[in-house]
Amino acid sequence: MRNLITGSTSTIVRIWAGLLLILVVTGTAFVPSAAAAGDDSASLSGTIVFQTISGGPIYAVDADTLTGTGGGNLRYLTTGMDPALSPDGQWVAFTRWEDTQNGALGSLWVINVDGTGERHILGDIHQPKAPTWSPDGTQIAISMQHGGRVEEVRKCGTERPPREAIDVEVKHDDDGNIKFCYTLPPHPYWGLRVVDVTTGEFEDLPNDLFSLSPTWDPANAGQLVFDGERGLMGLDLDQETIWELTEDANDHSPVFSPDGSQIAVSYWQNDHWEIHVLNADALTGTGGTGRVRLTETSVQARLEQMVNGEMPQSWNNAAPTWSPDGSQIAFLTDRNGQWEIWVMDTDGSNQRPLITVEVLDGVTLQYNGMEERMLSWR
Repeated sequence: MRNLITGSTSTIVRIWAGLLLILVVTGTAFVPSAAAAGDDSASLSGTIVFQTISGGPIYAVDADTLTGTGGGNLRYLTTGMDPALSPDGQWVAFTRWEDTQNGALGSLWVINVDGTGERHILGDIHQPKAPTWSPDGTQIAISMQHGGRVEEVRKCGTERPPREAIDVEVKHDDDGNIKFCYTLPPHPYWGLRVVDVTTGEFEDLPNDLFSLSPTWDPANAGQLVFDGERGLMGLDLDQETIWELTEDANDHSPVFSPDGSQIAVSYWQNDHWEIHVLNADALTGTGGTGRVRLTETSVQARLEQMVNGEMPQSWNNAAPTWSPDGSQIAFLTDRNGQWEIWVMDTDGSNQRPLITVEVLDGVTLQYNGMEERMLSWR
């Protein structure tokens, strides 16, 4: 028999991983995980809309028929980006761009959840994104490109180039002086706008330099939260003031719970996406207490990767949205090798597929981590 002590490190690692995996599977060892397997029969209600990719097809399914491997009443609605259901669940707001270039013009639209009555609300907006409805359903707030640099700029001068410069060249002029030539990549700024759904009248709002993914507080019509330059920001619509809620630039794409008590975010966890929730008492200036990480790649999954000779890596979990009663959170995950729509309880337990591949019937999803609002549930 070959002496294991003199074997390769990778062989030893795989053997130890296999032994640990046996312990995990047999229950001999306890390995913490993000969620335990649970009953998948929890009550589902309302409508779920989702996009396959930004600017691609938008679909709707009936959550109360998502049982077993069938049901769902999957139906195509339209094409666009960042679909958002109205508070009464009857309308879907979304945006479109004329092209994908920085600074491109776009528009805001709504459509019925049955795919009828598509209506143009406002056009000539630079890269509109992430519509969010006011609690009474009469207004929609959006993020939009607003100033900054939308194209590459080539510069030459005696001053050292800034940190974001690329293609840097050091030259000498005719007098022997050092000259730096470099390219500044696009660096657009993002602002906020609120639009009247009936008339299309709009007002630009106070904003941070980078104001993305607004979410309207369902418990306070005078308040928005958005993803700012250094973390989440609050906006008081009545006082027209903004302030820091969190000081973590890894917080992205915030979304309020239905009662306004919590905020879920897509969190950039070093090298992948995870889902965190925090209390909305951040709005009182206390910094967002009770932050909890809901998703995490289990030790068992990492051991399985090692046994299969793979480099252990974490799954991505992103784009959360709350169920109508606030008891569950739907999200995207790539834990099975492709993006899927899963659901979990609000404490992170009972993670399971929500819209199965059978229901999707060949429809594929793509999340790019660009502040997409992939899902909405009302």
